[in-house]
Amino acid sequence: MHTKIIDPRRDGRFVFANRGSCQKTVSYLGHDAKARDATVQFFDLDRKEIPLEEVKTVIDQNAKGLRKEQEKFYSLVISPSQAELAHLKNDSTKLQDYTRAVMKNYEENFRLKDEQSLAPSEVIWYATIHHERTEKEGEHKGTIKKGCHTHVHILVSGQDRNRHHRLNPKGWKSHFTFKDWQVQNGKTFQQLFDYQQQTTSKKLTAGMPEATQLRHQERIRYKVAYLNQYFTGHWKLDENKVLSIADEQNYGKGFFFRLHHLTQRYQQGKLVNNPYQMLETGKDEPLAFPERTFLHLGKHSLGMSEEVVHPDAEKDKKKQQQQRSSSHLQMER
Repeated sequence: MHTKIIDPRRDGRFVFANRGSCQKTVSYLGHDAKARDATVQFFDLDRKEIPLEEVKTVIDQNAKGLRKEQEKFYSLVISPSQAELAHLKNDSTKLQDYTRAVMKNYEENFRLKDEQSLAPSEVIWYATIHHERTEKEGEHKGTIKKGCHTHVHILVSGQDRNRHHRLNPKGWKSHFTFKDWQVQNGKTFQQLFDYQQQTTSKKLTAGMPEATQLRHQERIRYKVAYLNQYFTGHWKLDENKVLSIADEQNYGKGFFFRLHHLTQRYQQGKLVNNPYQMLETGKDEPLAFPERTFLHLGKHSLGMSEEVVHPDAEKDKKKQQQQRSSSHLQMER
């Protein structure tokens, strides 16, 4: 399973240019249906048979507020292998279901400011299925490739439906980790269709050097020990469980970002209901009932990096300073 974000500079400046209207891209995506004398149709989160005109209008209208040099939309591609297509029996309905799951992964991969998260309905996207590919090089350039090459093209808006957040999957890795998204898409295919074979490129899943892995593990152990000195009982983090989550995510930057974010929440004295879920997805479980912070009462109750000074102690300190100042004045007299 190969999922990618198209780069207009490499894959077609004219067709996939995304700093203006999506009209050229939408028109291009309709060529597969036209070649089969079929009606050009798209689908989204919960609808099928969406006309081409609606796709263009909605994507372009949602670009309001973005600067001229900013991308207004992004083109994504889902390319199953021939073995994966055979497993699905090249079923378009199953591909639509998988596309919706991939876009759920896309939405969940974004990490927004102020601990906000996206809901599926906030991401505007449209997809269409292509059944053929053409040769791009050699003497057969332009001819249809042999075999099964069904794939999915997706257009996704460059900002959320309310135009509050810019959604740039090719920006800072702390906001969207492309590799994590690709790996998760492979796992989703396995889970959704009970597929036992490898679904992602070996480059994505290749094990890292042992020395690098040990260095990451030591870094995680240090962070867990740092956090646990401020907690008691069941609130303490299980070091092995945290290491297991990190290993599942191949010690990616997304995991360390979420670990840093979790540490910040603890330092601010904010309640975290399920730290393991935060490390896995970046989101916390909602509280079933109100609960006070679980930070130690006492010296560290207001934060890990700050010492708490009791108000009465502060008053006593000021009183002693005043008394010393008064004594000095009397001696001078």
